[in-house]
Amino acid sequence: MEIGMRGRACTVAVTLLLAAAPMLYPTLSNPANAQASGMAGIGASDTVRLHAKVTAIDQGTRMVTLVGPKGNSLTLKVGDEVRNLPQVKVGDTVNMLCHASVTYVLSPRGATAPDNSTTAAGTRAAPGQMPAAGLDAKVIVTSTVVGVDLTGHKLQLIDPSGGQVRTVDVVTPEGQQSMKMVKVGDSITGVATLVVAIAVQPSS
Repeated sequence: MEIGMRGRACTVAVTLLLAAAPMLYPTLSNPANAQASGMAGIGASDTVRLHAKVTAIDQGTRMVTLVGPKGNSLTLKVGDEVRNLPQVKVGDTVNMLCHASVTYVLSPRGATAPDNSTTAAGTRAAPGQMPAAGLDAKVIVTSTVVGVDLTGHKLQLIDPSGGQVRTVDVVTPEGQQSMKMVKVGDSITGVATLVVAIAVQPSS
């Protein structure tokens, strides 16, 4: 699969590593409806596999050039946390698996919503091995509904403590049906999970 060509959920999920909130406000597509304790949930999930060849590497500057199967090229600087970069050679293959999911749960006004939280755990290869890493992260963010536009299929959400109002476009028929349950003053809790695995395969 080509670099940067697929996986909106995974793209947004990687943003989670830099700032938790943006993970919880993508367009509500690929919905999965559920009922639990009288609450309705809308979710999206995505799994992306990327494969790219190492075509150039500068160990001094830690700059690596990757090329995807269709010829797309990406040059990036590898951080010091990748401690086994000296093992990587031109011709090696970088494989990445990313699975991301976002679930939205609606709570009526006055109901107790989960506290905001972020948890993450990671692993990496032992010194001297080929580079490899894994990440498992989960973010929970609750927002208050301040606007419901059933005609335009938009929700407006804000952090209960204040800040920027975020607009969510609800683009699927299932999601638009679920909007009818949402009222101003309700709480919407976004639960985002991200699993990423990266490994380098020697050329031979």
